[in-house]
Amino acid sequence: MRPQRGDRSAALTWVARRSGAPLALVDVGASAGLNLSCDRYLLDYGTAGTTGPPDATVRIECAVRGGAPPIAPRLPAIAARIGLDRSPVDLTDEREARWLLACVWPDTGRLERTRAAIRDAEEHPPTITRGDMVEDLPPLIADLPPDAFACVITTWAFAYLAREARPRFVDQLARVGRTRPVVWISGEGPGVVAAFADVRPPDGDGIELSVLGAMDFDSSATRATPLAFVHPHGASIDWLAAN
Repeated sequence: MRPQRGDRSAALTWVARRSGAPLALVDVGASAGLNLSCDRYLLDYGTAGTTGPPDATVRIECAVRGGAPPIAPRLPAIAARIGLDRSPVDLTDEREARWLLACVWPDTGRLERTRAAIRDAEEHPPTITRGDMVEDLPPLIADLPPDAFACVITTWAFAYLAREARPRFVDQLARVGRTRPVVWISGEGPGVVAAFADVRPPDGDGIELSVLGAMDFDSSATRATPLAFVHPHGASIDWLAAN
């Protein structure tokens, strides 16, 4: 289970400003799909601003440590959203919902937030497909609305792929990019995504920061853009990219 994150909000805003189109999200390694509800959460960046509904029941704090992340009052329009997971968590099953809560690290302040996100998901159930994150990804993207910009997201999911399978994941996206533009937003540990292997985070006060990056795939080229250094639980962001 991955926590609801504030760093992804800035990445989605960055993508939407460049694409000029509504987004179609594919959350790979979605677990219970809580991150698919990101536009119903309030992302609080302190003095840098907020994103999301002021009356949201799920509130996420993300400290801005450097740079100027693109923070908008609302997230971009989301035309479609779907999760992909080998073993999705069924929140209608009380035992699975309790297991999800048991996976929240203690003493991080995230337990009540996760409970609130689960209640939100009960009212607005996310769509999650059971499948393999490599082999089943292309048909999932192909079914997205053609007038939306396809955005594939991994946050600490790509790291769980066997090393020999990681190039295959990238190849799949490159093939999809020949028929429609797609961007992959990755939030992974240093060195996990080959395109950002040389992007080394600074010291994070004893915590190894993750690398938030974007890879664009289209008919003309593949482009990799380091976006930010982020806390592994999304609690802080140090923005790098031009807005």
